[in-house]
Amino acid sequence: MLRILHVLPSLKQSYGGPIRAVLDLSARATRFGIRTEVLGFGELDIPDNPLGTESIHSLPVSRPRRYCYSRELVPWLNANLTHYDGVVLHGMWLYPSSAAASACVRTRTPYACFPHGMLEPWPVYKQSVWKAVKKVFYWNLREKRIFKRARCLYFTTDRERALADQTFHLGGTQRILIPYGIEMVSERISAPTTAMLTQPPSRKVALFLGRIHPKKNLHFLIQAWRQARPPEPWHLIIAGSGDEKYTARLRNLVAAGGLQETVHFTGFLSGKDKTYLLQRASWFLLPSEQENFGIAVAEAINHGCPVAISEKVSFCEFMHPQSEVLPVDLGAWVKFMRERMPDDAWRSKLIELDRATLLPKMSTDRVSQDWASTLLRTFGSVPDLVNAVLQSVGTTSGS
Repeated sequence: MLRILHVLPSLKQSYGGPIRAVLDLSARATRFGIRTEVLGFGELDIPDNPLGTESIHSLPVSRPRRYCYSRELVPWLNANLTHYDGVVLHGMWLYPSSAAASACVRTRTPYACFPHGMLEPWPVYKQSVWKAVKKVFYWNLREKRIFKRARCLYFTTDRERALADQTFHLGGTQRILIPYGIEMVSERISAPTTAMLTQPPSRKVALFLGRIHPKKNLHFLIQAWRQARPPEPWHLIIAGSGDEKYTARLRNLVAAGGLQETVHFTGFLSGKDKTYLLQRASWFLLPSEQENFGIAVAEAINHGCPVAISEKVSFCEFMHPQSEVLPVDLGAWVKFMRERMPDDAWRSKLIELDRATLLPKMSTDRVSQDWASTLLRTFGSVPDLVNAVLQSVGTTSGS
């Protein structure tokens, strides 16, 4: 049994990021000889945790909060790190990755870096001059050394891997694709657990579901909605939590456009409420400026909801030529909302094409095999054991 520790900056699912996929895939990978534990920081808030609380280690965050500093981290690593065969560092720029990488080097524990899009040009250079200067400085001060010492780097798409090399010189460290997957859910949810989410039968719903952050480009989506002026049956639901200042800006934009009757904010959703809206929505909309994968796109397709996404969402590399992949251009989104979004025949055709193309590639059962194989090849130190488990994975994959 290979023991792997995943280091995540947050254990709060509403914060977004990789935590949901890491937990789901890790739970499925157990049958392939991978025992997974997660180390994270701050409040533990993971609805439906498939690994169980005994596999999750939560440490308090000390000041300064934005750097995710925890004075308990180094003592915990000193006491526990040698119990693991390998470590996966998720994300960048924060104290946990730096401290864990140093401890791995000190104890000769191999580790992999999984930047989750944080090495792409947009998050480094296109948020603000101050953030760009700070990240370039920090890359040269510390992050470059962390990546150089890693056994390998994980990326979820070819696009993410290529963009990372455009941002900084990563040297000769091996780059590996390790795609995500989704839980295939067949249960139909006829009503949400929260009554206020119930949608009247006559209503048409366009849904955004995810973390509210400027990179998701929700101000652009609201502007397109305002200009397109979809007829009364159509409502736009923005489901998620995140940056408070940006959320306030979005609410002001809705009020200024007189859209309060057709644009609604629900806050963070999970479980049956999330499933209900994905199944109830007529379209899922994601006009992001940058998205290294886009797991919510796969979730929407799984639930029978067609998607319209920007060409900046890396998930688009898995989609077929007829998929609704749009440029980040106001005119293009307005035209979509006026012409193709209300077309029920096109909606039905598109969801059939998307499901036939994507679901066989994205099921958690299939992807968890690749996940386990990748971890075994990265960290497996006993060749006979690794080969035996990999042979088991291949047999299961072919069955």
